[in-house]
Amino acid sequence: MRALTPLDATKPIAQIEQHVVQQLLSPAAWAQYLKGDVGHNELRPFIQELKRLSDAYTQHSVGTKLPQLIKSELSAQAYALYYLAVNAAKMLHLTPHITSNKETLRVLDFGSGPGTASLALLASIKQPLNITCVESSQPMRAVAKKLLSSWNAGKSLADLSFVSHLPTSNTASYDVIVAANALAELSEAESQALITHLTSMVAPDGFLILLEPGQQLHSRRLMRFRDGLAKTSPKLTPLFPCTRADICPMLKASETDWCHSTIEWAQPKLSRQLDAMLSFNKHRIKFCAFVFQHGGQLRPGMRVITPPFKMLRGTAVTLCGEGLYSVVLIKKGQRSEGTRALEKAAVHDRLLFSQRPTKELPKSITVTPLPL
Repeated sequence: MRALTPLDATKPIAQIEQHVVQQLLSPAAWAQYLKGDVGHNELRPFIQELKRLSDAYTQHSVGTKLPQLIKSELSAQAYALYYLAVNAAKMLHLTPHITSNKETLRVLDFGSGPGTASLALLASIKQPLNITCVESSQPMRAVAKKLLSSWNAGKSLADLSFVSHLPTSNTASYDVIVAANALAELSEAESQALITHLTSMVAPDGFLILLEPGQQLHSRRLMRFRDGLAKTSPKLTPLFPCTRADICPMLKASETDWCHSTIEWAQPKLSRQLDAMLSFNKHRIKFCAFVFQHGGQLRPGMRVITPPFKMLRGTAVTLCGEGLYSVVLIKKGQRSEGTRALEKAAVHDRLLFSQRPTKELPKSITVTPLPL
């Protein structure tokens, strides 16, 4: 179940990568970056750290604790130079769902790492942000403080604070709470407890974003946590990818299917250069995510769950929406201008149908693309 979604936010990604390079590499490396590739001698100190981190992430078993991987500021800088842009691209795909009339937004960035989600928010949200980062690693906090405190694009940082752990009795509320790659090392019970705690701190009209790697085990776990919220927190309305608030029909229908997206992005140049040096490939980025709003409203329409598949009888697409989870077929003889949007749709596109979809769509139906 893979979405191929062009990333429109290439400018913020470029801004973020430029900022990371300028803050974490030498003046000579920054000058090289502005002209082209950074010299290998400038990047070589980070390569072994990145290989070590990648090996650990690849071999990690979901739900188990990783050893302390970020052992120094060099480790944290290496992580930021490569993984920050990749993970920021995922966040930039989700931030258009965050809309608010408040003058300043309070943000809780749980498991902030080098400040990835916060930088993505700073680069894409119009209001000033009052950011609290929760990060247990001291080297990561040091890098995050350096990157976030020096960000001044649009004067968008109103306040910044750091804590190593989330207080168990915290009564503060936040307009945006992000937990990105924070559940992978926790058991299901620990994850449920954390999500319950974070949910209790979402302000009225506030947003909760849960983001995990786009792999089957990670995705199906997150889908189960989403179902848990559907049962225990009815005031949290899913905005993405769901257009329904009940139990996930995909989980009920299959023991293997998983709901995730793949972004085909305009990969920034340092990311491409490090890919070449590491023999990695991040031209596509997979992730699984859910965006909720406290007191929000379900989006109308249906989400595309599988890409259009052409076969002898016509084109088949799996749709999910309120009261419907089904494969629908556009028979060859029933194709029309009205069905064109469905035939060209990508996974997680949101579509409005002029009449309720049936397993075989009539020629008279009109399909209209919707934003987000």
